[in-house]
Amino acid sequence: MTDAGQLARRYELDWLRVLAFALLIFYHTGMLYVERWGFHYKSQYLSSTLEYLMLASSPWRMLLIWLISGYAFGSVLRRLNHWRQYSKLALTRTVVLLLPLMVGLWLIVPPQLYAEMVQKDGLTLSYWQFYQAFFDLSHPLFNDYRRGVWPHVDVNHLWYLRSLWKFTLVLLLLAPLLYWSPVQQRLSRFFALPLCWQLLGCCLFLFISRYWLEGDARRDVQGFGYFLLGALLVGQPPFWQKLAEARSWLGWGCFGNYLLLCGLYYFYTQPALLPSALQPLLQICLLGSFVLQAALMVWWLLALAERYLNKPHRYLNVANRTVFPIYLVHQSAIIIAALYLTPFQLGGALEAALVLLFTLVASVVFVGVFWYLPWCAALVGLKTTHVFSQWQQRLGYALGLIIVTPLALTLLL
Repeated sequence: MTDAGQLARRYELDWLRVLAFALLIFYHTGMLYVERWGFHYKSQYLSSTLEYLMLASSPWRMLLIWLISGYAFGSVLRRLNHWRQYSKLALTRTVVLLLPLMVGLWLIVPPQLYAEMVQKDGLTLSYWQFYQAFFDLSHPLFNDYRRGVWPHVDVNHLWYLRSLWKFTLVLLLLAPLLYWSPVQQRLSRFFALPLCWQLLGCCLFLFISRYWLEGDARRDVQGFGYFLLGALLVGQPPFWQKLAEARSWLGWGCFGNYLLLCGLYYFYTQPALLPSALQPLLQICLLGSFVLQAALMVWWLLALAERYLNKPHRYLNVANRTVFPIYLVHQSAIIIAALYLTPFQLGGALEAALVLLFTLVASVVFVGVFWYLPWCAALVGLKTTHVFSQWQQRLGYALGLIIVTPLALTLLL
């Protein structure tokens, strides 16, 4: 067990969580317009220049979210001291995470597949006709899309929820070892080391995993690494003190390496400018700069937040509650808006502005509807201010567990 001071709430992480998920709206809108990066749907107005702006957040955005998620879960874990508490936490987190994922799989994500098929395959069915076929897992319409949790029923941007649930279960199993006193003593000594050594460790981890792994395997290994790191940072005051002291050089390091990253990326996308013999070296340098930017930016943002955002605000609680459902719906709103704006040929700037406006309005409406339907709020991961009785909570968790059990078994097997 740790003392109260060590477990004091870090409001800066709450702020960073809100800001990081808000960034996803702009990032996924940008994915409509970048020329060389794949996405479920693409605008007719593509830009290679936009890729350099996207590189400003691409290396680190999900790593920051994973670290914050790990810290939040680690704060809960450190308060547990009995196997029954671990079991209860596993069941409640299963419902809290997989119930919105189930809703997302069958109701929120399908419009993304529809837009993808309209653009890539020239699909002419109405959305209602498409959606009726969607529930037939063996329908020939989806012969080229046999991927996902179930055939053609994929997670898309909701992969975070799938991975978060799995990481939660793994960390619950590891918790007795991680919070064993001798292990904690060694971790304390590690986090007391100079920050450059910890930064080097993060870079090596990211470089090796990115070099040797691909696709979901690479994403999950890196995600779990930072999720675990976030959990281990709970109750480590020396680490946060070192961050505060290193804020200046971390910032300059991020700026200088970002310029280097953009330069390397330019030569990577223009292979004719370099001899072919130098291409392997260029790729290694680009990878090294990418992972260095990822590690530096996460540390720098934590340092900035600790200095400027470590305080509560009356709107912070509301923002924290609404982040989850907005994350759930935002990418589908982006792609729906882009699909129906495409025929009007509005130009890239106006189209992007309208996509963002529609996404923000749709997100607010989505949250507002479920805010006033507290009995349904759990379906989209929204924590309302409504107070349920103990028997209502137990009934809700029991029903939720029944609903998500098929999904949980599918994800585990």
